[in-house]
Amino acid sequence: MVIVLDSQVINYSHDGNPEGKPLILLHGNGEDLHIFDELTDSLKNDYDIYRMDSRGHGLSACPKELHYKDMARDTELFIRELAIDKPLLVGFSDGGITALLLAMTRSDLLSGIIVCGANTSPDAFTFSCRREIKRAYKAKCNSGEFQKDLDTVSSEIFAQTGELEKLMLTEPDISTVALSHIKVPALILAGENDVVKLSDTKKTASAIPNSRMEILPGENHESYVIHSTKLEKYIRDFTYSE
Repeated sequence: MVIVLDSQVINYSHDGNPEGKPLILLHGNGEDLHIFDELTDSLKNDYDIYRMDSRGHGLSACPKELHYKDMARDTELFIRELAIDKPLLVGFSDGGITALLLAMTRSDLLSGIIVCGANTSPDAFTFSCRREIKRAYKAKCNSGEFQKDLDTVSSEIFAQTGELEKLMLTEPDISTVALSHIKVPALILAGENDVVKLSDTKKTASAIPNSRMEILPGENHESYVIHSTKLEKYIRDFTYSE
């Protein structure tokens, strides 16, 4: 399904139990809503599940450039346009950043957030991760093979422009003061071997008034999220404790 939100075309899916708890799942950089296929199957009997392809990803339209604030705005408009009543927002990586940004300004729209592997600044990545992102960005910028035509470009082609890497290298810039404005319960998750520094994850959790942090043993940045049902436990525990 598609929806037009302030001229931005967003692809999404709607699954599960319409009488269940509203749940929105947000994927990370370079992915699409299908990373949550298995998780959706495990939750669909009890939750009303929405999954979005972020702008420039999946089957959503590709903008001239990417910014997290625009992704947060897309999510806000999505909730309002579809009249989703106080959803639990679950975001992974870039989706986690989007969840933080939306909760900072529009906590009134949400019942809570679960944030997985989100960073508050580019410097919060480990050195090796940041080096690999820079390497990929330079390779794409130097290839000279792509000419951007936003009327026809697909997300697969858009990914070759370097915009995905540029986003991670230049954004976000989230302060502890801004995080303190989040007024809904928050669960902050990260893998023991995450590419986001543990110090940044701790900073995020400590800055949000009603939050809890859990570092998952043996997991890396994506192992407990992508095509996995491991988040089911945390989502159910979170909603049952509300």
